[in-house]
Amino acid sequence: MVVGAMIGVAVPAAARANGAFPDSQSVLTPADQPQQIILATNFGVIQSMDAGATWLWSCETDANAYGSLYQLAPPPRDRLFTLANQALAYSDDDTCSWKTAGGTLAALPVTDAYVDPNNADHVLAIGAPSSVYSLFESMDGGATFGPALYTAAADTSIYGVEIAQSDPMTIYVAMISATAAPMLARSTDGGAHFTVNDLSADLGPGWLRIIAVDPEDPARVLLRFLDLNDGESLALTTDGGVRASKPVTVSGGFTSFVRLPSGTMLVGATTVNGSTVGPALFRSRDRGASFAQLPGAPSIRALSQRDGIAYAAADNFDDGFALGTSADEGETWQALLQYNQVDGILPCVASRCRAACQTEVDIGLWPQDVCGAAATGDGGIGGNPATDGCGCAVTADANPVPVSVVVLVLVLVFVRRRYRGGGP
Repeated sequence: MVVGAMIGVAVPAAARANGAFPDSQSVLTPADQPQQIILATNFGVIQSMDAGATWLWSCETDANAYGSLYQLAPPPRDRLFTLANQALAYSDDDTCSWKTAGGTLAALPVTDAYVDPNNADHVLAIGAPSSVYSLFESMDGGATFGPALYTAAADTSIYGVEIAQSDPMTIYVAMISATAAPMLARSTDGGAHFTVNDLSADLGPGWLRIIAVDPEDPARVLLRFLDLNDGESLALTTDGGVRASKPVTVSGGFTSFVRLPSGTMLVGATTVNGSTVGPALFRSRDRGASFAQLPGAPSIRALSQRDGIAYAAADNFDDGFALGTSADEGETWQALLQYNQVDGILPCVASRCRAACQTEVDIGLWPQDVCGAAATGDGGIGGNPATDGCGCAVTADANPVPVSVVVLVLVLVFVRRRYRGGGP
């Protein structure tokens, strides 16, 4: 079942091949690379290696076209993953090149993946051959996957997987039955055995996704629940999925999550009030037991953090920035990047991306200088120019008008992506 609603708004005449307008998707702030910031968008990846002084862009390739769910493996591997074309793709050279996961996962549509926060070699992914969903495991950093670790019943769909940071043997799998019962499966022996709990008595019928396992308590899990009857909720279990509560319910949907070093949680959302659609930001200082809404939030697409500074991927056009930061736990936000501040193309993909770069110029996204000679200097990242085609193609109008786009996809987005957020 797919339920969606689109709000009609004024938009530029230009649109991409996939019908999407330029927008941010994910923000990543690797802990061991204190100067690096990665902003994944629907037209490629923008990154800085000097804390935002300069920004370089790489277009999509065939391997990461229409990529989503970007995430980083822990150091020292720092492998960058994305789900693209129903496959799991990864890059070891800051997007200069991409490879696709092989083994048993090679021929399967992949719906979600999660990298063990303690072990960069350990990756879990959900594959769905036909209508049967299975959980697969990789022990070589996501390059290849072995036999199914767990297979759901034929009438049950798996929508998310996560490993507890404080106990790597604890694995959670979020599922929904044919009768729309939300279920949370838990393994405490690394996936050898799972106990499945039906949470419909506490939550009602609907879809369940995992937001995050508490980094100190493997039995405490924050969940995202799409109620078939009453909007979308944050759900919390403190006993490994036996019981659950709903501390916050909104009429729209949740978009993002981050936990700061202080323990404070920030959750971004889109809310609907009659015909009015707007952004919202919720904050919890009691480990998710309760949340308070913060005023004046930007339209947050994704959250991350480093050293207590929150990073938010936002609406470049409505908010005035594509990436912003907050040093006061979400009270206020400062612009860090607008798309028109991109300095150039990543040197290792200059030849491959120049044509796609010109397309962005044509729709007024950034100045012509970005597509000139490949940028060099502190922001440059070495590598050999790739020759494969870019997955970005558009028709363009050189005179765009401001964008005010809100797409509220209550189920399609819900079932296809995990929270675009930062870790503990």
